[in-house]
Amino acid sequence: MKKQWVTFVLAAVLAASALTGCGADSTEESSQSTADSPESTASTEQELEYVELDWYLDLGDRPDDDAVNAAFNEYLKEKLNTSVNIHYWAADEYATKVPTMVSAGQDMGILTYNTGLNYVTQSKAGAFYPLEDLMEQYGVGVQGLFSEDIWNSMTIDGHIYGVPALKDNCYIMNMIYNEEMAEELGLDMENLEFKNWRQNEEFFTEALALRDAKYPEFAGQPLINDISMEVPFYFAVETFLGNNLAVCNIDGIDDIAGYDSNTVFSLYATDEYREFCRMKQRMVANGVYAYDYSNLPDGYTQGSYLAMSGWGFTYIDDHLYSQDYTTRLKVAENIWTDTNNYTSTGNAISANCANPERAMMVLEEINTDSYLATMLRFGIEGEHWILDDTGKMTFEGTKNEDPANRGYYFWYGASFGNLTIVNAPESLTGPDNVMLTKIEEYNNSARVPSHMGFVVDTTPITNEIAACNNVVAEYANTLAKGQYDSQEAVDAAVDAFNEKLEANGLSKILEEIQSQIDAWNSKN
Repeated sequence: MKKQWVTFVLAAVLAASALTGCGADSTEESSQSTADSPESTASTEQELEYVELDWYLDLGDRPDDDAVNAAFNEYLKEKLNTSVNIHYWAADEYATKVPTMVSAGQDMGILTYNTGLNYVTQSKAGAFYPLEDLMEQYGVGVQGLFSEDIWNSMTIDGHIYGVPALKDNCYIMNMIYNEEMAEELGLDMENLEFKNWRQNEEFFTEALALRDAKYPEFAGQPLINDISMEVPFYFAVETFLGNNLAVCNIDGIDDIAGYDSNTVFSLYATDEYREFCRMKQRMVANGVYAYDYSNLPDGYTQGSYLAMSGWGFTYIDDHLYSQDYTTRLKVAENIWTDTNNYTSTGNAISANCANPERAMMVLEEINTDSYLATMLRFGIEGEHWILDDTGKMTFEGTKNEDPANRGYYFWYGASFGNLTIVNAPESLTGPDNVMLTKIEEYNNSARVPSHMGFVVDTTPITNEIAACNNVVAEYANTLAKGQYDSQEAVDAAVDAFNEKLEANGLSKILEEIQSQIDAWNSKN
């Protein structure tokens, strides 16, 4: 097993302070230990009292979870004298069980926050342990992963409660296209302008006719896969409620006319949204998009799609979906971020964790140790992956060789933490891990909205939000999928949609959030 002995230096330096938190009997012995020789590294188990922790994840399970957990603990025990019981739960099971366990006051050790365990809500409810002091002592590497602005955006009521997953922490929206089809139809995809998916209606309408003439076997099938999320595929705005009821423009992108970046408005009430809905209806009517994709052949594998949507890709394999055609990548010109990109996925320490210091040490390791980060996603070296003669990772001859029957595989495993230090096969991340390098570049260059770190206090508008969310559920998806039979029907639906939103308190929601933003701006 590969050893990264340098981390023992940190373990030795931290040992004296860690002993106090872990209830050891004597600090004198540990204060005399050093990392000056190889012999001192072998004494880590004596320096730290043995601790067991739990870690709850939302990624589902794999056949070799137990074996990888054991290997993970063998490595971790040598470093921190710590074992971690990893609970690999499916996302729906996690969303159902974990909030209840948290509410009951259970010691959850380390747990992933996500859409099922909302970071802001749970932080305010006291579910997580404050991390700022722990990071100062035991998480210097974690602390350095993000700028002060990002940590400020993670601060709830004066405390940081979570470590975001370092991954594509911005909206990197993609167009993936079939190179052979584009060439045979005479389409210049490489130079096609692409800021968002609201563009190029005429281009794709003409391309559909060309495709159906060239490939009559695909006639009647859509040219593009189903894309129905308004944000971030079609619009770049700052959202505050998890949908588009209340948003702000982003300086430098300004997708919606007539609003500055500090004015709160409803996307659903804008002319741009109405035209988007009309566009989708037209493109469904003319066959570029399908009315319903549920009973259609798989356009990815059979190669009937000219263009396919992606999210977060900075590199793709030549045959991302099929060996029968070549895939090429376009990244949208507009790259932006918001608070949600950091509060949506990461890890926290349970408020009732018996050993928060050690839990922080574990978070430090999984976010800074490349070998551990790789093991958590791809399993055990020699069993689930190997390095070939050129030093590149491959699954050939291992338990992960068969994509349909892998022993242990969680790509890209955002719930584990820092993605940018993971070693991965070239087919996933490109030569020299170019995908991960570009993710960091996009993160650093993404446009930042005016209210990074602002979190709405929904208490005064809870009822109105719930009522308006019901209205959104009634109209938004059907409109975004283009499932009305005429432009007139679209206009009538958009009108009815906005009338019901107003009747259910949308104006109160906008006024309250505007008031909160104005107050937030005055302090920042």
